[in-house]
Amino acid sequence: MPLSRLGVRSVVPAAVAALALLVALGIILTRGGNGPGVEVQSSASTGGLAYAEFGPTADRVFIAEPGNLTDRRLVATIDHVEGWGINPAFSVAGSRAAYTVLPPSSRPRRDEPAELWLLDLETGDQRRLASDADLLVQPVFDASGEALVYRSTRSDGTQEIVRVDLATSIRRPAYTYRGDFGVFPAGVTPEGEIVIATLSTQGTDLLAVREGGEPRLVAHASDQIARDWRLSPDGTEVSYLAPELLGERWVHRLNVVSVADGTSRLGDATAAARSEQFGPVWMPEGGAVTVGYEAYPDSSAPAATVSLADGTEEPLAAPTEGFDVPLGWSPDGQYLAARSFDGATSYEPGRETMVVISADGERFALSAATEVIYLGWSARG
Repeated sequence: MPLSRLGVRSVVPAAVAALALLVALGIILTRGGNGPGVEVQSSASTGGLAYAEFGPTADRVFIAEPGNLTDRRLVATIDHVEGWGINPAFSVAGSRAAYTVLPPSSRPRRDEPAELWLLDLETGDQRRLASDADLLVQPVFDASGEALVYRSTRSDGTQEIVRVDLATSIRRPAYTYRGDFGVFPAGVTPEGEIVIATLSTQGTDLLAVREGGEPRLVAHASDQIARDWRLSPDGTEVSYLAPELLGERWVHRLNVVSVADGTSRLGDATAAARSEQFGPVWMPEGGAVTVGYEAYPDSSAPAATVSLADGTEEPLAAPTEGFDVPLGWSPDGQYLAARSFDGATSYEPGRETMVVISADGERFALSAATEVIYLGWSARG
C-alpha cells in the first residue's frame, strides 16, 4: 500500500494536502440517527482500539481488545463513494469518533465537499454535522471533547477553520485564510484557543486564535513545510516534524514548542546519530513524545519515547525488520497503536501492517485483508 493513500498520513508531507484547495461551500445538515447506508451492530464494545477496514464502497468500523486483536466487535458500516474511504479525526474523545467522508452520491474527487460525521463507539449512533468539510484535512476535537474543529473551503478558494458545537450543531468560523497554500487545525487548548498551522512560501507558522479574535503568532515552525502537528494533553505545547537537510536528502525531525510563547521545549540532543523521525504522539500524561525512527543503516529500529525534561529516550519493542510510525497511545499508557513498515526508510517503506506495542515489550499484529484506518482508543465504560 503506497504511503500516499488517504489514512496513511503519518509519513506523508502535509504540503500534498495543503496544495489541494477544496472547492464549493456546502449546506449544513444536522440530523440525528444513522447515516444513509450505515449498518450498526448493537453489541458494540465500550473500549479498546477503534479502527476501520477500508472497502471499495464502504468502511467497517471495529473495536478490538489491544492484547487480543482477534477479539473485536463491529460498530458500524459506513458507505462512501467508490474508492474513497473515511478520514478520521486525530483521536477519539471519550467514546466518540469523528470523520469526513464523501457519501455515495458524491463525485470521486479530492476537491469534492465532504460530510463531517460524529460516531458514538458505544452505541454505533451517528450524526451528520456538516457537508462542507475538506476531505483530506483531519478534524480535531477540542480539549473538552464537546466541540470539533474542521476546515472548509469556499468556491473562491477561501479556507475557513470552523468550530462546531456538538451539543447544538451550531457552527462558527474561527479563522479565514486567503492564499495559495493552506491552513490546518492542530488542536484546541482548554482556554479555547485554536492552534493552527499555516503554510506559505516562507515555510510553516503556528498561530493561536480565539473565536472572533485576532490570531497571534505562536512560533515560526520551519522555513520549509512542517507536518504532523499535535497538541499536548494539557494544551500547553505543540509537537511537529520539521524538515532538515541531512547530506543530500531532507529528513523530518521532532520539534516541541510552548503554545504560550513559542519557546523550544526540546533541544538537539535526541538521537543525534539517527536521521528521519516519524509520527510524534504524546504520552497520555504529557511530558514526553513517542516517535518512530527509520531503520537505515540497520535492519530495524524501535520507536522511542522522548522525555521533554532531559531528552532521554525509552525504546519500545522493535519490529523484526523495518520501522514503526506511532499513531496513538491508549488512555492508560499501556498500548501504542502504530503502522509498521518492513522497509528501511520512507523512500522505500516496504509492506505495511498495523500493530499494537505494549509497554512491557509485546507486539500484536492486526490481520486485515484491506487497508486499516486508525480512529483512536475508545474509553472503557
